[in-house]
Amino acid sequence: MRIWRTLKNNIHNMKFQTKIKLAFLLISMIPVVVLGGFSFSQTRSLLVAQSKSDLKAALQQSALTLNNQLEVHNKLMNFLSLNQEIVNAANHTYTSTFEMYDQLVNVIDQNFYTARSLNAGVEQITLYTGSNLHQHGKTVLPIDEIKDMDWYPHVMKSTDGLWFADNHNIYSVRRMIDLKQTNPKDNVLFARINYDSLFQSFESMHSQGAEILITDSFGQAIYSTEELQGSLLPHITDTPVDEMNWSGKKSTVLQSDIPISGWTVYLHKPTSLITNSAWAIVSTVLLIIVACIAAVVVAGSLFSRKFISRIERLRNNMKTVEQGVLEVTVSSESKDEIGDLIRGFGNMVEETKTLINKVYVEEIARKEYEMKALQAQINPHFLYNSLSLINWRALRIRATDISEMAQLLSTFYRTTLNKGDNMILVSDEILNVQSYMKIQLIMHSNNFEVEYQIDEAILIYYMPNLMLQPLIENAIIHGIENREEGGKITLSGKLENQCIIFQVEDNGIGIQQERLQLLLQSQSKGYGLKNVNDRAKLMYGEEYGLTLSSVVEEGTQVTLRFPMEN
Repeated sequence: MRIWRTLKNNIHNMKFQTKIKLAFLLISMIPVVVLGGFSFSQTRSLLVAQSKSDLKAALQQSALTLNNQLEVHNKLMNFLSLNQEIVNAANHTYTSTFEMYDQLVNVIDQNFYTARSLNAGVEQITLYTGSNLHQHGKTVLPIDEIKDMDWYPHVMKSTDGLWFADNHNIYSVRRMIDLKQTNPKDNVLFARINYDSLFQSFESMHSQGAEILITDSFGQAIYSTEELQGSLLPHITDTPVDEMNWSGKKSTVLQSDIPISGWTVYLHKPTSLITNSAWAIVSTVLLIIVACIAAVVVAGSLFSRKFISRIERLRNNMKTVEQGVLEVTVSSESKDEIGDLIRGFGNMVEETKTLINKVYVEEIARKEYEMKALQAQINPHFLYNSLSLINWRALRIRATDISEMAQLLSTFYRTTLNKGDNMILVSDEILNVQSYMKIQLIMHSNNFEVEYQIDEAILIYYMPNLMLQPLIENAIIHGIENREEGGKITLSGKLENQCIIFQVEDNGIGIQQERLQLLLQSQSKGYGLKNVNDRAKLMYGEEYGLTLSSVVEEGTQVTLRFPMEN
């Protein structure tokens, strides 16, 4: 007790400069040692985790690339299987050799050739038919040739395109359904996809030491590198794991799904290859910790009373900054730590002002980029279909309406691209919709009606480019295309309370209420309702955008509202 009292008195009687020095040394050493050790441990863990995260991101990107390739092929198969002329050709009973030859050459061959020319990865397209069509090379074959295949029962029970693999051969198979006939024949559309080009996106990871395995929904290997064949295969596919021991080494295992086909991608890479890249940075962190400890000792021994006054002035300036006045009134020419602290504070204040302005500017830019990103999601599928139709008609019929179709496409894409401008006159947007609607009428053989109710007062205002065409497209695809006849689409536009109101109404099959509530919340495939709604809200505010109403079996109404703008 007496020793403690003596020590307390000695400390109390010390010079203030000495007290500051000792306090600085003791207080600084403790956090430096503790935080340094913690930083060393956490830095290594974070670097390893980041390396694994980067590896997983690369895997997911490659899987996404594969999924997108499969989706493109699926859209091709959907287009061919829904082509009414191909469906009619596959279900017709032929009594004339000339009629059969005409359908084989001018319908089936021509459409298959066009489809393959637009999709380089497709090596073969074959129609397996139950009609009396004769075998025609590899383009048309009797359906009896595939009835013994393992996948045949699955295809005949499904209305979607299915994917199968067999010894480095990848197939997309889809049943063709004709809803217009009472007893349609069994027809299957078959496409073989180029194996090497389909899995090319995984080669870069393999070259960096990773091994890849892709399995189908039945657990069968579709694609694998040499290291993941044989004995390792059961260990990966039996149960999901993050790490495993193989050949005496710890390995990291990652996986990613291919939703469109039900496939699973597994990545295997020795953990040592992942952690080795982190050691250089970890060693640097360790050296920095040691350097900080040495700096604390040196700084504490050089501390003096002179610096106390500068700290006080610095503190007063800090209080001023805390009150919102971002001005630096203290300065120092000293080269020691306190001088650095004062200059660092000044730099921090200046940087804070710069960052405030930068964040404000970048927030505006971010909204512009998001808006442009929404526009960039326009799917070129419509262009491909239209050009394919023009090409087919030109080759087969030599029809005079090819000029009209070309002019309509030119008008549509001229107003769509709008020289890169985001805003467009309402009159030009209406012209864009009219061109698009005329193209759709030609493609649908004028089997539906179109009515325009546009108030001419709105034509002089500006609006975001390409807002109406997605609404019309949804009305056609999800509304009137499902009607056998009597379809009608009405586009109206008017001024109301300083706002422009557009309504797209169809008399299609309608949408169930539980699904209607989700259309503006979930992302659809392509440039759909959610993108139009998001874009309107991003530009004008949350009170604008789309509202939906629908009655099943009666039709759907989509309303777009935004403020008028000169």
